[in-house]
Amino acid sequence: MRERLPPLFSLQAFEAAARLGNFSRAATELHLTPGAISRQVRQLEDWCGQTLFERVGNAMRLTAEGRELLARLGGPLAALHEAVYPEPAEARTTLQIATLGSLARAWLLPRLAHFIAQAPHVRVVVQTDYALVRPPPRVALVALRHGRPEDGGEVLFQDRLLAVATPALMRELGPDAARWPAERVLSHVTGDAPLWQEGAGMAAVAEGPAFNDAGLTLDAAEEGLGVAITRLSLALPRLRAGTLVQAHELLLPSPRANLLVVREDAAALPVVKRFAGWVRQEAGITAAELAAY
Repeated sequence: MRERLPPLFSLQAFEAAARLGNFSRAATELHLTPGAISRQVRQLEDWCGQTLFERVGNAMRLTAEGRELLARLGGPLAALHEAVYPEPAEARTTLQIATLGSLARAWLLPRLAHFIAQAPHVRVVVQTDYALVRPPPRVALVALRHGRPEDGGEVLFQDRLLAVATPALMRELGPDAARWPAERVLSHVTGDAPLWQEGAGMAAVAEGPAFNDAGLTLDAAEEGLGVAITRLSLALPRLRAGTLVQAHELLLPSPRANLLVVREDAAALPVVKRFAGWVRQEAGITAAELAAY
C-alpha cells in the first residue's frame, strides 16, 4: 500500500474524463485543454501501474481497472468537494439562468411569474450573455440556449424562420420577397436568415442595418427600419399584438432548436430539478402554439 496519494488533480482529471466519456468535455469542465487532461490521466496510470483508458477507433473507453477506480473515487471526491465548498443556504434557494437577451424578453419573462408563484422560496437571477457563465461549483445554474441539437443540451421546442415587418412597410414593399430592396432587409449576424432568403427566392444579400441580437433586430423592424428574418417563437408576441405582420408566406423549419442546458454538478439540486420540470411544461405549450400558427 502506498503511503502517499497520487496528485489530486490527476484524480480529478481522470474522474471528469471517465464520467463524461470524453477528454474534450472533461477539458471544458475543468478549463483545460484535452492534451492537459491526457497528460494527467497518463500520470495517474503511471502512478497506479494500470491502464485506465483504451482507444477504440477514435474514442477512448474505460478499461475494467478504470471502471473500478471510477466507482471507488465517486464518494471520496464528493466528500472532499463538500469539505472545501460547503453548500451555503443561498445555493439551495438561488437559481441562476443564463440565456440570450432575445430569448429572455420574448419567452422567459412572460412566463417567469408562473415559476415564481410555484417556488416562492427561490430567488431567480437571469444573466443574458452569449457565453455560458460559470459560477462556483454547485451553484444552481441552468441555461436556455438557441443552437444546434448536436451541440448538446435537451431540446425544448423546435422553431421556424419567417419574415416580419410593420404593416405600413408591407403596404409599401408588397409580399414578393424577390422584389424587396436589399437595403430594406435587416440582418441578424448570427442567425439563419440566408436559409430563409434562399427558400423565398431572394437574389440579393441583405444590406440593411445589422444586429447581433435577435430581439434588437425585431425592435428595429418595429421601428420600420426594414424586414426582419427571425424565428417564430420570438416574433409571435409581436404578431399577436399587431405591431408586426408576417411579410411572406414562407415558414421554414429552423436548423436550430431551443435548448435546456444543465451543468452536471448542479443537475441534482432540488431547485434545478424543479425549474427543469417547469420549463419542460412551458416548452410543450409553446411547441403546440408554434405548430398551430
